[in-house]
Amino acid sequence: MRTVTILGRRSIQHGIRSWNRQQQQQQQSALLLPSSMLTSIQRVQSLPRKFSTDPQDDMSTTTAEKLQRFEDANPDRIRDIQVNPEGIGSQILPGNLVYKKYRFSGNTRKVPLELVHGYFWMMWDLRRTGHKTTLSNETLIPAEQAQLFPVLQGVQSLNDTKTDLPFFFVDDSPAAKKVTLLSIAFRDSGFKSIPSWTDPFQEAFDDNEKVGTLKLSITERLSLYPFRGPLTRVMKKNTPENEHDSTLVYFGTDVDDFRDVLRMHNIMTNYVFLIDDLGRIRFAGSGPATKDDVAKVIQFAKELAKEEEERSSRTAKRSKNKKR
Repeated sequence: MRTVTILGRRSIQHGIRSWNRQQQQQQQSALLLPSSMLTSIQRVQSLPRKFSTDPQDDMSTTTAEKLQRFEDANPDRIRDIQVNPEGIGSQILPGNLVYKKYRFSGNTRKVPLELVHGYFWMMWDLRRTGHKTTLSNETLIPAEQAQLFPVLQGVQSLNDTKTDLPFFFVDDSPAAKKVTLLSIAFRDSGFKSIPSWTDPFQEAFDDNEKVGTLKLSITERLSLYPFRGPLTRVMKKNTPENEHDSTLVYFGTDVDDFRDVLRMHNIMTNYVFLIDDLGRIRFAGSGPATKDDVAKVIQFAKELAKEEEERSSRTAKRSKNKKR
């Protein structure tokens, strides 16, 4: 009788293990994750965090705490960029993942963004946020907490000058300014909104050689990479010659981390950043500029120009004192 009981227990345990393996295989096959996405998930799970990664802890947190957790998910993200809480971008984790709670099991898992919000989520996100996927900063980001612009290698100007970001902002090229309004766009829909920022900004600082604008076009579609030469020539033809130095292009498919750090999750709109002479981000915004946006970015640029003059003056005084 005891032998039969032991055999029965073993068969039950074996059946449970087999059932668990089947469930795991079904979940993995349902997700249909490619190897690159699995690598992204593993990288996200290995990131240092200040919060618990246990899905059960998610059930007791408030919405504000969840948003803060998402902000802290990648320590390299620019902390002072204000993602619109009404948009999907506030929920996105590194690797284009989001949390999904399953109705029947009650479990919470990280899954690809498109599996939750669909392939056309960006269009819906634009309508919901009014093309303002990131909100404009109300105040200038203080110098002591400002973060450096992330690295993007292989950038090229329309004058065929190769450079890397953020080193472009601190080198001695003619297009490098002490204060730069950088506009980034991925699609034509984003390019159409750039003049609403740059035109009044250039008009306000037309006689100031230390303040300028810079445009960056990012093409990350693999199908267009072989045509980067003809596409660049078309952009040259459609861009005034005096803006070739200040118009940058980038062709590549490895910009996911770059976009995540700058919270540029939705590539159907444009993004703007005010960069100081040390390559630090002091202001961020997106979408078509309102009158309030224009007034703020111009005022902040004036403050940065004054800040740079004061710093240069202090440096010059220290140099004179050392010579004495």
